[in-house]
Parts: sequence; C-alpha cells; structure tokens
Amino acid sequence: MNSQEKVLSCYNQVAGDYAAERWDELSKKHFDRLLLKEFAFVNRDKGPCADFGCGPGQTTRFLYDNGIKDITGVDLSPEMVSAASGLSPQIKFETGDLLNIAYPSESLGSALAFYAIVHFTNDQVKKCFEEINRVLKTGGDFLFSFHVGDEIVHFDKAHDKEIDVDLFFFKTDDIIALLYETGFSIVDAIERRPYEEVEYPSRRAYVWATKNEGKAERV
Repeated sequence: MNSQEKVLSCYNQVAGDYAAERWDELSKKHFDRLLLKEFAFVNRDKGPCADFGCGPGQTTRFLYDNGIKDITGVDLSPEMVSAASGLSPQIKFETGDLLNIAYPSESLGSALAFYAIVHFTNDQVKKCFEEINRVLKTGGDFLFSFHVGDEIVHFDKAHDKEIDVDLFFFKTDDIIALLYETGFSIVDAIERRPYEEVEYPSRRAYVWATKNEGKAERV
C-alpha cells in the first residue's frame, strides 16, 4: 500500500520531467480528445469543475480551451501545481487530497480524475468516490480513467529519480460496483488498447458517471 508521503515524494521529485514528457500527450491520443471535448461541451455551463490529480495540467488546459473556463486543477504535489501554474497561468491550480477533498458539499458542477486513482487500494478508491460524490451537485458528471487489470506494478525509479510507489490496476466491473455503492449511475464505461508509442503498455478504461439524487452529504 502506498502512503501519501511516498506518492507525494515521487511526484515532487519528477514534476519537471513529467511536465516536459506529458504536456503535449493529448495531441497523440485521439480517443481522449474526443471524450474530453464531449465532456467539456456538456459541462461548460454547469458551474465549477475540478480536475483532480491534474499533474502539470495538460488535461485541465484542454478542458479550459474547449469551453470549461470555471475550472481548477488540483494535485497532491506542490511541485506539480507549480509546474501547471507556469504552463497555464490563466488557470487556477491548487494542492489537494482526493481522500479528503477541501471543497464544501454540492459545490462542483463536474469533476475529472484522469489516472488519479492509480496509487489507491480498493478501499481508498471507494473513499475517493465518496468524497467526489459529496462535493458534486446532484446530476453532476464525473469522468475518470485508470489502467485495466488485476496486477500491482512497483516502481523504484522514474526519470532517473529514486522512488517507491505501486501502480494499481483495476477491473472495470469492480470500479463500476464501487460507483454504484457510492451514489453514482453510469453514463458510459469504455476500454481501449494503449497508444503503444506514447503510453505504458496497459489497457485503459474511461468511466463517465453521474451523481444520483438522495446521497447523504457531509457538511
């Protein structure tokens, strides 16, 4: 199990290299662009949007450029937030924890979390979904992605930096079950093959969920 300290240390160390490597990645991901454009079209007039686990802000910037102007990029790592702010100074970026989101209940119109759950256990994923459900308005959309499978891959080096983190893969049906448990309904759940020249060679899943009515909220 990853501690938050290990994840934070990892991404603080690699933030600059990660930003240089990932900033233009969406130009090489046709499906991701199509999905994000549709998400932006549907949600651009529905109030504040948060891009959780935003990293250097490449996805945040794409949504902003496609009409979601009221968007904030949120990341655990201050160094990632600094990199994102430098690349897109017109967008707000801030630090935040997906397991304890600082926003008030019912404060977001939509939320995104591309590969933001990949260092979580199943129990942590459920907690994350509970938190996102809490901060979303009823009917708010939640779009996220992850690596498909049932393995755990350990990394002790990234960009020549010494790290100590595990990457968790998930079965799509298991993730959907957790969404149902935490008060969401499913709009779409899609898997795709990796773009082999630009991605880690794993199958990818994208889930678009919507917050149901009647979920208990924490003040």
